Amino acid sequence: MKTKCRAPQIFGLVLLCLSMATVLNAQSKKYEVLLGTWDVQTENDTFTFTFEFTMKDESLAGKFTGSSGEVEMADLSFEDNKLKFSVDVNGMVIDFSATIEGENLEGMLSLEYGEANITGTKRKK
Repeated sequence: MKTKCRAPQIFGLVLLCLSMATVLNAQSKKYEVLLGTWDVQTENDTFTFTFEFTMKDESLAGKFTGSSGEVEMADLSFEDNKLKFSVDVNGMVIDFSATIEGENLEGMLSLEYGEANITGTKRKK
């Protein structure tokens, strides 16, 4: 009885695992400046919220926390230091857009009643 050598299959599996780890590491580096918790407020500190960005299943994920509670971000994108996402807070959709510069963000929120400027800072770890 002959046994088959499984070395090529094992080698292929190792290569696949290494390449997936490399892709995940590259994705994390792409979002590194964004990942973490941000304290954000509107002009004159009228409203305050928290943005939390993490990697989930190899994708960027975000959570918005405000006075009405906590919701997952939808349509989240981050490209060339430009952040965009939407949240649905009790049936009211709020669109956010901001530019990230170091540990600061500046942008605006938009909803059916109008717009407001926002600023924020990334929390220290």
